[in-house]
Amino acid sequence: MNNPKIYGINSNPYVLPFGAVVELTIINYDGGAHPFHLHSHNFQVIARSGPGPDDGPPLLPPANITVAKSPMRRDTVLIYGNGYAVIRFKADNPGIILFHCHIEWHVEAGLTATFVEAPKELQGLNLVIPESHKDACRKQGISMSGNAAGHGDSRSDRGWLDLSGANTEPPLQNWGALVNPPPGKRRAGKKEALLLGK
Repeated sequence: MNNPKIYGINSNPYVLPFGAVVELTIINYDGGAHPFHLHSHNFQVIARSGPGPDDGPPLLPPANITVAKSPMRRDTVLIYGNGYAVIRFKADNPGIILFHCHIEWHVEAGLTATFVEAPKELQGLNLVIPESHKDACRKQGISMSGNAAGHGDSRSDRGWLDLSGANTEPPLQNWGALVNPPPGKRRAGKKEALLLGK
C-alpha cells in the first residue's frame, strides 16, 4: 500500500507518510490560469507569481523564497498563465486526497493528482465502505480488493505489482462534461439554444 504503482497509472498517485510536510511547486506551462484545489486540507501559500509572458516560457520560483511570517491558508489557489505557485501542507488527515484544477473538463482531461495519505493509518481506522458505493463498483465490474487491476494477496507482496487488466484507457464514447461534444451526440434544449445563439 506504500508503493504508488499499485494504484494504477491513471490516478497519478503519490503516497504521503503520516506527518510529512509536503511542499508542492506547481509551474503552469499554459497561457491560461488554472485554479488548483486540494481536498481535505488548507494549505499555506508559500509563494505565487503573477502572470508570466503570454507566449512563455513560464516564470520559475526563485532559488531562495522568503516565506511570510504567517502565510495565507487556502484550499484553492489560482496559478496564473505561465506562472507558478508553491504550497505547503502537513499530511495529517489519512485518506485518498485529490489535488486538481477546478475547471471541470481539465479534471476529465487528467489535470489531477491523487495523494494516498498515510495509508497504514487509514487502514487502521477500519472504515466501512457504504453499500451504495459498493453497488456502483459492482455495476461497473470494478474490483473492490487488491490493486488497481484487482490483483494481490493480502498475506504477501505477491501480485500487487501485476497491473494486467487494469483500466488504462477511458471509454471512447464517454463525452462527460466536454464543452463541444461531436455533432449529433447531444441536442440543445430551448434554454441551451438561447445561450448558444441558435
